[in-house]
Amino acid sequence: MFTAGNRLKLTIFGSSHGPYIGGILDGLPAGVNIDMDYINKWLDRRRPGINSITTQRKESDRIEFISGLKEFYTDGSPLGFIFRNEDYINKHYDYIRDNPRPGHADITMYYKYGEYRNYEGGGFFSGRMTLPLVAAGSIAMHILKNINISIVSYIKSAGGFNIQNENISDEDYSYSFRTRMPDPDLDDKLYNKILEIIKDGDSLGGIIKTIAYNIPPGIGEPFFDSVEGTIAHLMFSIPGLKGIEFGAGFKLGSMSGSQANDTFYYDGDKIKTRTNNSGGILGGITNGMPLEFSVVMKPTSSIRKKQETVNLKTHQPSEIQVIGRHDPFITLRAVPVVQALTGFAILDLIMSDSSQKKWDIFNRGDGN
Repeated sequence: MFTAGNRLKLTIFGSSHGPYIGGILDGLPAGVNIDMDYINKWLDRRRPGINSITTQRKESDRIEFISGLKEFYTDGSPLGFIFRNEDYINKHYDYIRDNPRPGHADITMYYKYGEYRNYEGGGFFSGRMTLPLVAAGSIAMHILKNINISIVSYIKSAGGFNIQNENISDEDYSYSFRTRMPDPDLDDKLYNKILEIIKDGDSLGGIIKTIAYNIPPGIGEPFFDSVEGTIAHLMFSIPGLKGIEFGAGFKLGSMSGSQANDTFYYDGDKIKTRTNNSGGILGGITNGMPLEFSVVMKPTSSIRKKQETVNLKTHQPSEIQVIGRHDPFITLRAVPVVQALTGFAILDLIMSDSSQKKWDIFNRGDGN
């Protein structure tokens, strides 16, 4: 089992080609409504086989709650849930036991776990392990709606195409586009680019932008429990995610102080900034502006092109050509993972903050 979180804790278990994947969400009080339709909406957005540019593995990904729930309200005990793996083909992975795939955790799994490693489908290193992350994160996002916090994620850059529209505030908007790049022209171009990549047996990476609106100022702690540290810690649990930047990020390295500083002004009784280069965070604490960050997903490591590797038994060079069903553009299915996991991070930060008692974040007892 693997656990993350402070006041709100998530433990996940299972593996890509085992019978189950599941999670335990601990820290919610009794009486919190669990909206199954809302959870399933987000699970479906992560689900494989949703269109022609995702893996064709067929999974229903229906959540089964096994503890902590009474008539769709939390009972105060840990919330346990499982998913059944329904469509896995272990024979596709016989060849990787002794021939690690470049870009995958096969080789580090061998170093750490040796002969008894769980290598089928990547084992517990698989992107399928993001399923309980989305489940827990969607519960958190639904709770955050009680204090008007909304989270938006979309593909900002991929395949040489870069979106310029930064005024997206609807959490569902990007999912009306096939590639989740919310620009009609670029969506078509990226979709066609992905089709070309599929024919070539290769894959693409991409950048996901996330914006969280209406987070109260003063949330987070300096140093080790900063907002950036909390979010980054969770984001790097997503397989294939290799980098994160907040606000202007690495562009700050080419700015002067007068360009980078976000100057203050009053909007009524609220203090706001003219720009948001800091991404809504100063000193590890929210400043009331939208929380903004971007993550980069590497190209899917499983490609059909032949690649050089080594044979772990013979200690000789070898070649590998990955077979089976894989996403050519895993960034597409990572969008709801990043979005939901951001919700988990924000709710945990608010619950861990001593001033969170100012808000009734759970809105218990009325079914909302």
